[in-house]
Amino acid sequence: MAFGAKARVWLAGPWPSPGRARAPGAGAAPAPKAVLPFEAIPRCPGNKWTRLLQIWKERRLENLHLEVHQLFQELGPIFRYDVGGTRMVLLMLPEDVQRLQQVDGHQPWRPPLDPWLAYRQHRGHKCGVFLLNGPEWRMNRLKLNPDVLSPQAVQKYLPMVDWVARDFSKALKSRVLQNARGSLTVDIQPSILYYTIEASNLALFGERLGLLGHSPSPASLNFLRALKAMLKSTAQLMFMPRVLSRWTSTQLWKEHFESWDYIFQYANNAIQKIYQELALSRPEHYSGIVGELLMHADLSLEAIRANSIELTTGSVDTTAYPLLMTLFELARNPEVQRALRQESLGAEARISQDPQSATSELPLLRAALKETLRLYPVGMSVDRKVASDVVLQNYHIPAGVLKSFLVETLRQEDLKMTYQFVFVPSTSPLLTFRAIN
Repeated sequence: MAFGAKARVWLAGPWPSPGRARAPGAGAAPAPKAVLPFEAIPRCPGNKWTRLLQIWKERRLENLHLEVHQLFQELGPIFRYDVGGTRMVLLMLPEDVQRLQQVDGHQPWRPPLDPWLAYRQHRGHKCGVFLLNGPEWRMNRLKLNPDVLSPQAVQKYLPMVDWVARDFSKALKSRVLQNARGSLTVDIQPSILYYTIEASNLALFGERLGLLGHSPSPASLNFLRALKAMLKSTAQLMFMPRVLSRWTSTQLWKEHFESWDYIFQYANNAIQKIYQELALSRPEHYSGIVGELLMHADLSLEAIRANSIELTTGSVDTTAYPLLMTLFELARNPEVQRALRQESLGAEARISQDPQSATSELPLLRAALKETLRLYPVGMSVDRKVASDVVLQNYHIPAGVLKSFLVETLRQEDLKMTYQFVFVPSTSPLLTFRAIN
């Protein structure tokens, strides 16, 4: 028995159609041959310090992606966007991004997530790959790759994720069958968050939290609450200058630190348990990413803790919301939903024999997931700081300038998305699940 899904949504007005942004008259005149100086790049109007004050005072981040989109329509595919003391050049064309990738070095610089960094600096904790830059980032990344990102590592922890996914499906099926009408209309977002946290914790620490069962442990629920509070306070603090927010948002910083304290303590307990078990005997079976990192001992205990925490916290909502929006789009496109079901049924026997073949046996599913990420990207931009001078759109970009690449969609949407650390729907869609024989 499988599920069919339908969506009930609240219309929030159409998005503007992004198309291909151009400056007025850009199609009529050829681009000048001489390279223009950095100062000639079109500039976002307004005072950079006033803009910073508005972001801090009004917390107008939810619609920042729409404001940036409008600036691309008015100023063209490249413009300067300064906020406070930060100089940025925003780009949107694929050819410019490709050029930047060509000059990107082995140690790309990304702007740090300040609330997360502030906590680690204050508590004296190490940073992981999400917050590091430079040689230390590269060293951590190279030592994590074999146990986290390599195909061999994925094959090891994929059964763990599959185990949780099957339990999630069984729990949803049980709820559907408990209804006399054989259907269930629900906001599925909280359940998907439970799934992503459960799967992430099992793959990393080799232990279930019990969030998909009827009676999760108090420790699991406290960990879940701490994660939610940390992510919420991150969205509220990330664009506020620390020198101001420390005086104006003391309670928010207190909540942020207390949440991180609990997350770090939880990770400490989990790692110590794994370490003690490994000291007694080498496990006969794969026990998770952290267990592999401890056995290989390529990273210090502090570095393993820092990276495992960042992998946990960074994988929850960035996975949950794309899954939610995939279900939403499948519910709105029943013909695609039927095609995906037929594809999965046709490949079921082959995948059962070789689970690793799922990615090659399910090309339509892969395409659907990629399309979801195109329509509802996790973040609104990809940020880098150029290590050397580069010419883009015939303008000279000096080294050290921060560049943001806007992520756009090519079609209008009727479910408004807002920016809260990651893109989330402004109103959670209700999905109706029905049993299919």
